[in-house]
Amino acid sequence: MEKCLYDGKVLYAYQVLRDFEFEQKIRKCQTLTCCDCGASVFFRHGKQRAECFAHRHKEKCRYGDYCKKQSDIFKFIQRQLAPIMEKIATKHGFQLEEDVVIIQDHYTAFVIKTSSKKYAVDIIDYAATSSTLEKRKNLYEEQGYLYLQITVDKDVEEKPFSEREMAYFPVKFILNKSLNNTAIVIDEVQRKWSIYILDKTDLSEGVSGNPSWLENDTLAMPISIDEIDINSSGFYSLDSYKAYLDFCTQRKNRRESWFKAEHDHKNRQRKLAEESCKLAELVTQATMQQRETDEKAEIRRIHKLSGGYVGTKVRGEYEIFTLEQIATNRPSRNWLNEYTQQDFESYISEMQQFKYFGARMLFAKMCFITPMEISILLNLWSTLKTSDPQTADAIEFLMCKAGIHF
Repeated sequence: MEKCLYDGKVLYAYQVLRDFEFEQKIRKCQTLTCCDCGASVFFRHGKQRAECFAHRHKEKCRYGDYCKKQSDIFKFIQRQLAPIMEKIATKHGFQLEEDVVIIQDHYTAFVIKTSSKKYAVDIIDYAATSSTLEKRKNLYEEQGYLYLQITVDKDVEEKPFSEREMAYFPVKFILNKSLNNTAIVIDEVQRKWSIYILDKTDLSEGVSGNPSWLENDTLAMPISIDEIDINSSGFYSLDSYKAYLDFCTQRKNRRESWFKAEHDHKNRQRKLAEESCKLAELVTQATMQQRETDEKAEIRRIHKLSGGYVGTKVRGEYEIFTLEQIATNRPSRNWLNEYTQQDFESYISEMQQFKYFGARMLFAKMCFITPMEISILLNLWSTLKTSDPQTADAIEFLMCKAGIHF
């Protein structure tokens, strides 16, 4: 067992070894009693056995059974923490107790309390489960205690890591559930202390993907056990607190840099897209202009050689119609809308490009022309006689065929 009663006071086994003469006195003492069952106990210490107290006779004792189940690392942590907890209690005016039964069938490693505030400090190893920790936390809170844990790990990481990817459950639980999202952890093999502090600031809004500053949301750093202190939020150390503030600032700065880089990247992409669209539009316009120029040149060439009017392309070849063919192809439908000067000018413009469509539509209208429209057409024909005699002759031919007399 780790402690017993000596002269009405609690005596811990590790305290016996502080003084050689006191150790010899305790070894011979016959008045040591168990804190739990009150039976007689004695001090035991050897080359292979760590210092402890044991019952002189086999007794059924809850505290004795509890101590037998504790691992060497558990005892090591408790002994390492005892003077630290005593210093913290003295500094803040707390009352300190060890191995206290607060919840049924469980000894709390340390209790530090005042009349207004009480902390229960547990030592947790990797055998703990989510249900066990959640149940203990609720039971402690029901009794009015703030629950803190010291965690044992097989392999402590001393570098930034993602709390979400962490495999060891108790540390994850403590980071998410503790008062200040802080876990004090000791490496079982190397006996080194570390502190993990979770940054719960949500930086994920508007972020796509998983950048490193978003995943690494927990500060991890080695600490000296002497640095540990406690406040209203739980465990902390001055160095880790400063490092944590720097860690949070770095995360925010990296987030802002990421957003700036993303914004710049999107702007560059947008500008490249706009330039590509403009270039494609210019190429399309140039292609269409060239095609139109080539088409007009081809139509003029055909008209010059044949004297005919060009229609649509059929199998890559232009249809060619003489004025006689156009004039004999009278449309059968009646024309309901009157032509304005603008309508006549539109089809005359088509004729000037030697298009069959313009000549045909103009002739079709002449077959059903009204007196008012004849006056408009004659005014245009009179103007064209001076400016474009060739088109004027074609209109005159169509007027004759349509039976319009001057």
